[in-house]
Formats: sequence, C-alpha cells, structure tokens
Amino acid sequence: MSSIPQTLGRKLAAASFLLRSGVPPRVLWRLAHDLRRASRPSERSRSAQQRLAESLHDARFTQTWFLRNVPTWLSILEVRDLLGRTGLRILEIGSWEGLSCRFVLEHLPGSVVTCVDTWAGADEHVTQSGTKAAELAELEARFDHNTRGYGDRVRKWKGKSQQYFAACEPRECFDLVYVDGSHRADDVLLDAIHGFAALAPGGVMIFDDYLWKYYDEPRDNPGAGINAFLRLKRGRYDLLHAAWQVAIAKSRRATP
Repeated sequence: MSSIPQTLGRKLAAASFLLRSGVPPRVLWRLAHDLRRASRPSERSRSAQQRLAESLHDARFTQTWFLRNVPTWLSILEVRDLLGRTGLRILEIGSWEGLSCRFVLEHLPGSVVTCVDTWAGADEHVTQSGTKAAELAELEARFDHNTRGYGDRVRKWKGKSQQYFAACEPRECFDLVYVDGSHRADDVLLDAIHGFAALAPGGVMIFDDYLWKYYDEPRDNPGAGINAFLRLKRGRYDLLHAAWQVAIAKSRRATP
C-alpha cells in the first residue's frame, strides 16, 4: 500500500514540474498518452534495440542512453515514411559518442548526417571530476572511432551550434533535425528556431530530454525551451510524439 502514495507523489511532482516549465495543454495530453505507449515497446523495437547493442562490439561507448529511444525513433520514422527513403539529409545538434548517429546511418540507407558538437561536454559534464573528467577528455576520439566506418556520410562540425548556424549555407535544408546539444532552455530554444528554419517542409524534428531535470529552476531546463518553441510555432507543425522525447513534423504550408 505504501507504494501507491509514492507513485502518486512522483506523478504530482512531474506534473508540477511540467506546468512550471510552461507545457502547452495539448502537449500535456499527448504526454499522458505516449508515456503509457512507450512503456510497452513492440517486439520489433526490442529486436532493433538488441541488434544495435550487439553491433557495438567494436565501438567505444561509455554511455548507451540512446538505446532507450530506438522504439520512439522507429515509430516516428515509419509513420513519416522515412525508413524506406534514401539520401536523407540529417542534422544532429549534439552527437556525444556517436550512438544516435550510428542508428540513423544504419536505418536510413544513403543518408548523410551533419554532426554538430563541441565535444567538450555541457554544464552537467564539466562540473564532474575524476573518472568523468578523464572520459570527457577522450570524448571526441571516441566519436571519431565509433563513426569511422561511414566515410563521407558523416560530416563533422566542431563548435557551438549557434556558430554552426551562423556559418552554414543559408539554403541548407534537412529532412530530419535532432536537438540534443546544450540543455539550457535558452540554448534549446535557439537551436529549435534555427533548426526549424533549416528543416524542409514535411521534415521531422526530434528533441531529447524533455523531462530532464538538472537546473533547480524548471524554466532553465530543456522542457521550458521546447515548450516556448512549441508555443511560438503553433500552427506550423504537427505534434507526433511527447514523452522523454518530443517529435514534430513541419507543416508543408509553414512559412518563415
């Protein structure tokens, strides 16, 4: 019986956090639906997770967070009819050790991924010491090792995302944009705005760490930046998924 109040308490705390981070009502409804669905991954999704995990025997990963996102990505890519398409252009803001990049390259034949990262870690990493600091020092080398077999399908851009957007071709356009760089709300919002501008009509944008809590003030966390973007661009996208990750599709009628 004691677990019931604990479970209720966690749900209330989560709801309070979301409300304080400015969650739009329609996203809150979708969140309740997709969180339940995410807890019951299909056999196909579990098999894909297993295959990806087994393919990492020659890789150098200290973290495999992305494995839990495989069911979500497969569902989104299938619904948007991307799994069977070739030559897709993908922008990844925040690549870490390259696991999400490898997943995309394996599941989207002929795709090219532009990986934007400082490979210096974010706030939650640079405050670490000891083993964590040593792991961070080798981060870029691990990314290079883990993506070495894909040749020119991986385009590496080292630096901050805002520097990338300032330097990239103004007409560069992507079919898929993944936002997983700095977790500060302001940075997430800027990455979303610039990424959305570079997203092709009908293209998909996926945000990571929607429910992640690191900063004491809810409005400083990723969810607040995502919520602000969703409010700003309302009517210019379709909401595809909302759980730990949020996914949208840019309306084909969207205007700058």
